[in-house]
Amino acid sequence: MSQAAVPQSGAPHLTLTGVAKSYAGVWVLKDVSFSVEAGQVVALVGENGAGKSTLKNILCGLVAPDAGTLTVAGTTFQRLTSDDARRLGIGAIHQELSLFPNLSIAENVHIGVGTLPTRFGLIQAAMMREQSLRLLGDFLEGGFEPNRLVETLSLGERQLVEVAKALHRASAMLIFDEPTTSLSVRERKRMFDVVRRLRASGYGIIYITHFMEEVFALADKVVVLRDGRVVGGGTPTTLTPAQLATMMAGRELAAIDTDLAAHPDRSDAAAAPVVLRTRHLSDASLLRDVTFDLHAGEVLGLAGLMGAGRTEVAQAIFGINPATGDVEVEGSPFLHRSPESAKARGLALVSEDRRADQVFAARSVYENLSSTILRELRQALGLLSRTRQRQRAADLAREYGVRHPGLDAPMAALSGGNQQKCIIARWLATSPTVCILDEPTKGIDVGAKAEIHLLISRLAANGLGVLLISSDLPELLALSHRILVMHKGGIVGALERSQFDPGRIVGMASMGKAA
Repeated sequence: MSQAAVPQSGAPHLTLTGVAKSYAGVWVLKDVSFSVEAGQVVALVGENGAGKSTLKNILCGLVAPDAGTLTVAGTTFQRLTSDDARRLGIGAIHQELSLFPNLSIAENVHIGVGTLPTRFGLIQAAMMREQSLRLLGDFLEGGFEPNRLVETLSLGERQLVEVAKALHRASAMLIFDEPTTSLSVRERKRMFDVVRRLRASGYGIIYITHFMEEVFALADKVVVLRDGRVVGGGTPTTLTPAQLATMMAGRELAAIDTDLAAHPDRSDAAAAPVVLRTRHLSDASLLRDVTFDLHAGEVLGLAGLMGAGRTEVAQAIFGINPATGDVEVEGSPFLHRSPESAKARGLALVSEDRRADQVFAARSVYENLSSTILRELRQALGLLSRTRQRQRAADLAREYGVRHPGLDAPMAALSGGNQQKCIIARWLATSPTVCILDEPTKGIDVGAKAEIHLLISRLAANGLGVLLISSDLPELLALSHRILVMHKGGIVGALERSQFDPGRIVGMASMGKAA
């Protein structure tokens, strides 16, 4: 991690003036102006689709702006190339992982940096390993082997490799795009420490996040984007979370919060019929004796640190991964589990990694919305009716508030929040009895998050059983009727709503003991 190009703290390292970008005549950025000083953390916030990713890509040299200028370290550019960005010491940790699974950690950290450590024309693997160990040492306390293949890492560990990769190439400025989304509480705190150390050493940092607590914990300055424009900002000392949320959304969120609060707490959930029951669910690698009941109309939260086994529970129930033990749906044994039979039994699964598991990015919005109910949309001779398919998709988009540029647009054109609403709508079209939501609001903006919270509450009020897996503790506390806490593959405790306490849950998740 070279320090040679890091400017003195207090000097404006980056200044954007009137930056604009359009696609097919639609402006995604317009007249964006702000600066980032050396030794300063600027939080860039806004709803999905506000233009944050486009701005990041412009600064990384991946996209050329249509107007405006970029001044970096005293030199003004009409646009940056990727070579310019590398030469100027600008690096980015992208939200979507860009690693090569079949290569080692050390190889991934060094790819794209420019010059690999060589001697007599041969790559020096030992030097690569040593440099990778030093970079990764900022995040993990030993036990992280640089020769390990990336495909063997968890999602959170892969994110750490992305950070090390960016640090290897960046000498003056870093752009963090939702860097903590997949990290555990412990890893998130270590990430905060790294950001603070980089700031102290003179790095200019643009920190893109949806987590309000991160803005107020790390930022020196806040810039709010909405519909491609800078609509406000300030500092953590001059802004409140409510003011920031309103700036981001462009509308008061109080109405959504009021609607959510209006739904009564289901204190009678335990008396309702059991719609999902597991007994002694175990697998060959992690899960051990997972046993619980989910009732109709109940939101059952599943808490735990990364790697505790929460996603593995969902995958075992849904038949994605093999597991021993018993599963019952509405009182009947669920044997020979598979995703197809799970859907037929009234189960729905919104998985943690929507991009990898559930989004058909190049296919149209209407195809994505209707993909779970194609059999219902057949006409004579068993052929799919495109008319019925488009109409059903339009109905689902309207019912679940999916904002889109057109039903024929590719799914990739939707913001993360609208992609998530599309996936939830697709599964609800099957009229499930149980809905398993794995990190349903990960990586989405504050407005979409509030809308999904309200939707979850309404689903439960209408009798759906919801298994809610989330690393967002306030989310679990707000929505759940009960919370199960997992540690190292097992359930270590169950809390009724009257027992909810953040410190207690974190202690159970980290120590593996009921508190």
